[in-house]
Amino acid sequence: MEEQYKNDIQHLVKEAGLESPSANFMNNIMKEIEVSSQKSLNYTPLISKKTWLIVALVIVSILGVLLLLSDNEVSILHTIDFSFLKVIDLDNPFSDFTLHKTTLYGILFLALLFFVQIPILKRRIDSSF
Repeated sequence: MEEQYKNDIQHLVKEAGLESPSANFMNNIMKEIEVSSQKSLNYTPLISKKTWLIVALVIVSILGVLLLLSDNEVSILHTIDFSFLKVIDLDNPFSDFTLHKTTLYGILFLALLFFVQIPILKRRIDSSF
């Protein structure tokens, strides 16, 4: 049975013939390699600087509002007179919220790690590409 397959394969190879590359095949390949190596990749970040700025402002404003509107003695808003807002009759939605020191330390530590890791990872990715 193997003999039959070998004979069939030999017959097909003889029928198809051998192809040889053109005379300047190697030169054409080398020109393509030179052209592809000269092309430079333009780095475009996935998230633009404007978007990062907006995200940072939103996070800072949320943390600021949480710290300013808390009802403990640390709040800065206890010193400001808000009697002009009594007309609106607006209740503080964060009156029950207390930001514990452990939570604040965790958020600050996470932010610190985030801002340390991003430059390190960026340098590592830049060096590998």
